[in-house]
Amino acid sequence: MLLDKNYLKKIIISQDSKILEAINNLNISGLKIVLVVDKNKKFVGVVNDGDIRRAFSSGYNINSSIRHVVNKKSFFVKTILDINNFSPRELDEFSHIPVIKNNKIYGLYAQNINSNITEKNNKEHVVIMAGGYGKRLGVLTKKCPKALLKFNNKPLLQHILEYVKKNNFYNIQISLFFLKKMIKNFILKKNHFSLKIKFLEERSPMGTIGSIGLIKKISSNFVVLNCDVISDVNLNELLKFHKKHKSILTIGIKHFQYKNPYGVIISKKNRFISFKEKPDVNFTINTGIYVFNRKIISIIKKFNLRNIEDLITKLNNNNYKILTYPIFENWHDLGQDKKKLKKYN
Repeated sequence: MLLDKNYLKKIIISQDSKILEAINNLNISGLKIVLVVDKNKKFVGVVNDGDIRRAFSSGYNINSSIRHVVNKKSFFVKTILDINNFSPRELDEFSHIPVIKNNKIYGLYAQNINSNITEKNNKEHVVIMAGGYGKRLGVLTKKCPKALLKFNNKPLLQHILEYVKKNNFYNIQISLFFLKKMIKNFILKKNHFSLKIKFLEERSPMGTIGSIGLIKKISSNFVVLNCDVISDVNLNELLKFHKKHKSILTIGIKHFQYKNPYGVIISKKNRFISFKEKPDVNFTINTGIYVFNRKIISIIKKFNLRNIEDLITKLNNNNYKILTYPIFENWHDLGQDKKKLKKYN
């Protein structure tokens, strides 16, 4: 469909903008593209989610200018009539086609505006880690497993199962230990959410990742999700990235910026060197979203690995290929957010 001008204005940003502004725009519009103009409103190029992920991988951060990111060689047409000349098969090759005349933006053809998930049913599996005690949440998990705590009036596990189904994954395995009967009963009452669900039942606590070693049959590559993380990241794109680069482990990461409220003094041997007025601190965190190659199962079993940190260290020390995948979509870690969860539980 061709977007109207009012909608179009929402996805146009200046080339002087920061990457953070482009990310916010992508998340709000849901179109996975922004159009970039110069100070004279002339078309410069486009930025999509892939451009931003590549920028992060190259060392840029959310405060970098989108000048470093913008694709100035993007495909466009000069009139709306040009789009009508494309066959349906040719149109399928483009998610978006800008209409540019005399360097000015006149329109944007966009496919699947109401859904960014276009993949067919996936044969690959998803493993959801739901066996933990959730001790960081205190009394909230005394009689209720963390996976069944409610957020926005819906259990966390239900959020995740609906999310993987939206991404067209149907083969699910769930690790269980603490109050596992409650989780199994919940799944059965919900009629499996029309998903093929199997359980990995721990006889004793196996840490954050040890239950992966219990898997007997699974796809060559599979997604692993923590049960306390809710996200909008497209799992199909994450899996494609992992398979394309032939990684044994891909870790979803997210960039954050901390506003330091204090001025920072830099000194050496008590001698003043310089002063920085409330500098921003940029850092990257592990999101609890992964893709594993099936080879990892035997490695976990061989070395009796229980925690994700131990697994990453073991793989890294043995020169396995580990990649990171920047996530800028909406993401919430509720594993220790008592304030948000108390509101619904």
